[in-house]
Amino acid sequence: MLTMDSPRHMVRLHGGWQVCARPLDETAPPGEAAFADAVTVPECAHLQPVLYPDRPYWGDHLRAINEQAWFYRRSFDAPDVPFRRARLRFEGVDYFASVWLNGQFIGEHEGAFMPFTLDVTDALRPGEANTLLLRVTSPWDPPNPRGSYPVNHVIRGLVKGLYEHGEGVIPPNVNPIGVWRPVWLLLDGGLSLDHVRVQTELDGTLHLDFTATNATGERWQGVLALDIAAENHEGPGATDVLALTLEPGTHHITHTLRVPEPRLWWPWDHGQPNLYHLTAMLHNESEQPTGTLKTTFGIRTVRLERGPDRFTFWINDRAVFLRGTSYMPGLYFSQCSRESLARDVALARGANLNLLRVHVHVSPPDLYDLCDRAGMLIWQDFELNWVHDPSPEFEARALQLQRGMIDFLGNHPSILTWTCHNEPTMVLAHRENYEKHPDPALYTDARRRDPTRPVFICSGQMEDDWQRAGDVHTYYGALWTRRYTDVYRHRMRMNTEFGFEAPAALPTLQQYPDVWERLKHLEEQIDDLWGYQAALIQYHVEHFRRTRPDGCAGYVHFWLADLVPQVGCGVLDSARRPKRGYQALQRASQPLQVALEHDGRRPIAVWVFNDTPQVYANAVVSWQVYDEMGRLLLEGAQPFDVAANASQRVMPVQWNVAPADCARVTLTLHDVGGELLAENAYDRPFQPMARPRGYPWKFDPYLGCKVFDRPDAPSLADQSSNPLIRLVPLAVREAVAEWALRQKLPLWMLSAISRMTRPFVQP
Repeated sequence: MLTMDSPRHMVRLHGGWQVCARPLDETAPPGEAAFADAVTVPECAHLQPVLYPDRPYWGDHLRAINEQAWFYRRSFDAPDVPFRRARLRFEGVDYFASVWLNGQFIGEHEGAFMPFTLDVTDALRPGEANTLLLRVTSPWDPPNPRGSYPVNHVIRGLVKGLYEHGEGVIPPNVNPIGVWRPVWLLLDGGLSLDHVRVQTELDGTLHLDFTATNATGERWQGVLALDIAAENHEGPGATDVLALTLEPGTHHITHTLRVPEPRLWWPWDHGQPNLYHLTAMLHNESEQPTGTLKTTFGIRTVRLERGPDRFTFWINDRAVFLRGTSYMPGLYFSQCSRESLARDVALARGANLNLLRVHVHVSPPDLYDLCDRAGMLIWQDFELNWVHDPSPEFEARALQLQRGMIDFLGNHPSILTWTCHNEPTMVLAHRENYEKHPDPALYTDARRRDPTRPVFICSGQMEDDWQRAGDVHTYYGALWTRRYTDVYRHRMRMNTEFGFEAPAALPTLQQYPDVWERLKHLEEQIDDLWGYQAALIQYHVEHFRRTRPDGCAGYVHFWLADLVPQVGCGVLDSARRPKRGYQALQRASQPLQVALEHDGRRPIAVWVFNDTPQVYANAVVSWQVYDEMGRLLLEGAQPFDVAANASQRVMPVQWNVAPADCARVTLTLHDVGGELLAENAYDRPFQPMARPRGYPWKFDPYLGCKVFDRPDAPSLADQSSNPLIRLVPLAVREAVAEWALRQKLPLWMLSAISRMTRPFVQP
């Protein structure tokens, strides 16, 4: 975790804000009369849960919040102490911010996740009361008259993943807005260490790149003292001192040193997540510290072996198979605490996962520190999802924020890779993001800015572009086809999205009357829907693990926890009550596991998956087959040497039992001493459950989620405003949409379709 430069005086601006709403086109500070009816909001809070604590997720009253500009005001006393520079540090404002201090315009900023600092030396009144004013907006994008909900009903104009992401993820009227992190007043002598990037080699060599600012107006001479110490282990550290001369301005200071006997950072299933702590201090000629910067880092390397037939992630020159899930910690990040984030990391670890995909957003800073310490890898998305503004102007804004993300998070050893854009070609005719702006520039810039990690230009739909992308999203048995066993025919390098929506637990659904009214028809179906989600997850995970020898690098399930209490892909509901999918993910993702390969009709082979560095010689694989009455039909055992870090086919299955008679199959793996290492079970594996009725097209526009067989619910395929599309019969539209979502056409053909159809689908 990177800690801000520690100046002589730091004052946190505690206490609530006075907030008033003004028309969205009003950009000048309002007069005193505008605050006559101001409301007081907490120091760090999004507006929606503050203004509507009983209705924070659905409804037009939430949409109206973002149709206005919100002015935040507070007074604070500035200490009367010597200083040469004064700054205000904003840790998080969602989304656009303009800032005035004592009536003087100070600056502006874009981006929900990025801290920013503004110089207020000339505007601050030491020893007096000061008035700070912010204009905060997070506006809705205009509707796309030829688009379809939820993928291109708007062309997204914000660099922000936490809005306009429908189908059970984010409710349609939610677009978080507000000052959601602390604000600080910083007073110093004009000299600061602003940032450090730490790059590591396995022999303990550290490459340090500092950004320092001399705002004194004079040449400064002194030293930079470096201290590196073990953070969570007993290994040795290192120290060094550099003599410096800094002219006025901003400087980059590079330095290399070595930590002896380095303790490497590992994901939890491969070793210990060893960390180090760096303290850097500037001292002047009288040896008085004038600036301090601290960061925590790990010594580790990562690379991706990328080829047309295989992917392999290597950490510290060891192949690591990824077992992950996608994740957002909450709908309003101001409500997330370190404790709630730690709970979620523990739940992911409890599901035997070694990776969280931070899906289309940057999470609160504590999450990254927690993952560093837990040995939990992070697949970090940038904040672009589906179809965005394809202009060069938007590209410039996105580049600035992506650079900020990489600089802000770059020292975290848990971060495995960067992804620039999620599913930019979700609509065939919208390929400008991927082919023109902003994705090629984002990809090139990310590789240049961080050469230590692999970069994906986009995620999910560019399997043929394996040099820059290559992962896939598959929804067999869900959005794509009626049978989840259809995935059996698909071999892939890396699957980063698969899953199935299921309702929350009954007590969770009943929290809100408007939710319960729309979903109460599911009361008797919850267990069956949970069962289908569980069966799909287990089958997919075991399939991906079986294809590791064919070049599969891992999987990322979609996703860990629902954001709101309704129907969603989470294996935990929003109250963190587990659905049956959680146990299925947990069982199938065990680092050491035994599994049955089948295609939904017949058994094929027995496998052992071992994602750990440990060998198990002379192990024994056993199996039992039972009929519907629980009678044992067949059993057997096979000695087997379990190799380290590999998926192995133990033997083909040649059972003299009709598949229809196999009501339950159990598998066990014991070590040479008879100790149980792994166990697995399958209920009616050769009679897989059918996709539920009404899925995937029946949905509720108010909730923004699937509702299965509710008779009055409209179809998602009927949400297009394009008059040409609406001429096609609805049943045909649904069938074509399922085909279009799973089709695999050559890139040249997709580009040609895009060029031909663009005038009919764009505004």
